[in-house]
Amino acid sequence: MNIAIIKTRTILLAVTALLTATMGYAQQFQASHLKKAATKLKFNASDLVADTLPATLQLKTGTQPIVARIDSKGVVEHLGVPLFAEEMRQLQPSPIYDYLEYTVLDRLFKVSENTLTHQDLKFEKGNLAQLAKVNDEADGCTIENLADKYYRVRWTKGEAPIVIVSFPINYELLANSNRKELELNFIRDIKTFTDNTPMTQKDLSAQMVATKDPDLFVVPGEHYLINEINSNRYLTVNSKDTDGGNEHHLGFVFDRHQPQESFANLMVEPDMPIDSARIELEFVLGNYKRDTVNVALRDWMAFCRKQGCQPYFGFEENNGGTLTGTLIMRNKQSGYDHIVAVRAEESEFFADHPLVHAKVYLFTPSSNVRNLFGKATKSNRPRIKYAK
Repeated sequence: MNIAIIKTRTILLAVTALLTATMGYAQQFQASHLKKAATKLKFNASDLVADTLPATLQLKTGTQPIVARIDSKGVVEHLGVPLFAEEMRQLQPSPIYDYLEYTVLDRLFKVSENTLTHQDLKFEKGNLAQLAKVNDEADGCTIENLADKYYRVRWTKGEAPIVIVSFPINYELLANSNRKELELNFIRDIKTFTDNTPMTQKDLSAQMVATKDPDLFVVPGEHYLINEINSNRYLTVNSKDTDGGNEHHLGFVFDRHQPQESFANLMVEPDMPIDSARIELEFVLGNYKRDTVNVALRDWMAFCRKQGCQPYFGFEENNGGTLTGTLIMRNKQSGYDHIVAVRAEESEFFADHPLVHAKVYLFTPSSNVRNLFGKATKSNRPRIKYAK
């Protein structure tokens, strides 16, 4: 065989392989409903490729504008009819943006075969056709959270409302998915997530309150459901020898002589200066299966914050060097909590590479969490005793 022909065929095979890999890369989807929507809209792989990532693409299906968001790894994380200004998304983050934009796309193009999928979407003014056009004609948009039960979104032109729509605060509804898929996606994504946000120096001296220990100060945070589950952080005065003598400065407590405060700090403070800490996450899934992942503690916290969660921690006890507590990653806007039973052996916790063990129950509806940790009644008593 002619050598030139072999080289030509080799090049063609390489190009074909590269194109195939590129198309496959561009056609990765964050969730199954997005892949189904792309198929329904007849988008090709090339339609969902951006020169730089992450990216927001402005596409069209016929005359209907479509927005696509591609994350930093080339995964399609959103498809929808554009309803909200980019500035609003940046200034007021909310899970409702993607939900409403995808929902309108779904109903316009009948992506879902189930006509009851969006029955909870209630129009107080206007209709679907008007909602699909608000991005072009509305002067303003406001979002109301009604008693943590419903969202109401209102678009106005001048002072006159154009469209008012409401829907329940339900995480499966807002994610256009179900708990099983959300759990699997969470575990898949946490395995590859890396937090590149640099640590920041914080001056909390104006917020701290003295305690009975003259060297210990508390920075009061918010509490969730009961006072013992909170976002308190703890500071102490550290001494450092310098050429001119001793230098004193405030720092976060992390000391084996104060295990409770150290545990609390590591669970709720994203800027604890301990990069080497890791957390072993045992996920207890809704189908009773389990999956275990070991990641950097900072990555775990940053990943939850990225999803809209805020941490609250309750210390339970120190039993012979075994520290236990409950961490709740609360997502108020989506109506769910991750409940995390955490445990640390002092020998591992105060080592050069601190290790925390955790049993994780993902996407627990907030109403169920309130029943578990809320105010005690005859039929509903707190199941865990927390240290004061």
